[in-house]
Amino acid sequence: MKILVLTDMFPSKEDPVLGIFVHGLSEVIARKNQVVVIHPQIWNPLNVKSYRTDNHSPCTNDIKVYRPRLFVPPKGDRLFFRAIVFFFSALSLIIKLRKQFNFDIIHAHMACPSGFAAVLLGMVFKKPVIVTAHGSDIHSFPKRFFLRHLIFFTLNKANKVVTVSNSLKELVLKMGISQKKLSVIRNGVMPEKFFQFDKIKAREKLNLSTNKKIILFIGNLIPTKGIDILLHSFAKIGERNHIDLIIIGNGPSERELMNLTKELRIESHVSFVGIKNHDEIPLWLNACDVFCLPSYIEGFPAVVVEAIACGRPVVATKVGGISEAITNESFGILVEPCNKEELALALSNALEKKWDYQTIAAYGKRFSWDTIAEEYTELYKNVVSEK
Repeated sequence: MKILVLTDMFPSKEDPVLGIFVHGLSEVIARKNQVVVIHPQIWNPLNVKSYRTDNHSPCTNDIKVYRPRLFVPPKGDRLFFRAIVFFFSALSLIIKLRKQFNFDIIHAHMACPSGFAAVLLGMVFKKPVIVTAHGSDIHSFPKRFFLRHLIFFTLNKANKVVTVSNSLKELVLKMGISQKKLSVIRNGVMPEKFFQFDKIKAREKLNLSTNKKIILFIGNLIPTKGIDILLHSFAKIGERNHIDLIIIGNGPSERELMNLTKELRIESHVSFVGIKNHDEIPLWLNACDVFCLPSYIEGFPAVVVEAIACGRPVVATKVGGISEAITNESFGILVEPCNKEELALALSNALEKKWDYQTIAAYGKRFSWDTIAEEYTELYKNVVSEK
């Protein structure tokens, strides 16, 4: 089949980890189908090219990626505006592409902005549309008046809507979208990249201490990730001289969080190591003792199943689809969000507990992208046949 993927989240030279889960799925689907990805880039007036094909980024082995330019105003509801401009930007490109790539179906990631553009393009080219909702497009964006109506229109007009967790599915149902349209297909992991191996060897490769306990966080440094709660909880853990906290990622909260470590007097035990290439993440996961994700809101975070696939126990909050991954205490400990004391106790218990890394890693194999790609391929076939 020929699948046209629309997304505003996809790895590039500028941001190699953005939407890595979209790339993971697209790469596996491309093994048995033809896949073309349209990933618009914020428009730079000095760039005279209307679009370019990126065949040199680390994520285009079997995928052709086009990046049409996308103008975004400096103020106002930029996301609403982006959804509209996305359509026109992709439209002119697709008209040129159709001669060589007459796609069977459009698959959009996120209801807004790409989902809205996909639905309009589906109407223009008379092609079926699948929209995958990942999280913020359902639990956050609809809080804004114009986006709420735009997202309802998108989900209502799409042929099928996929959510990455049951919790997101329930929110979509509450929006008034038909149960018949909905499917749940979770995010996955590449088992050939994410697997359990020796912790000491991983630490030696990363030049980390081999005689300390390590708690690891990976994600965007933004308020909804609850990193401030993690820092407060870490400060409450006793015998902290033998424990380090490593934070991988970047974002607008970085400076504030660094200042908080100084206020809490834990800066000597907390390392902000910045953003890391996704191929390096398995090393960091295998090097840690516990992975922690204290988010306030989530869809179905791929990093949680990546940690599980590497055999690492997870301490995380009971939000979104996290509890659908951490199904019992053999794989991790779940706590209420925004609770410093409960998180501190959970981290202490997790560091003291003797975990069966191999059992955790074996459980993680069920989240393989290969299995998930098969579910999507079957969905594509059904949607195209119905259309």
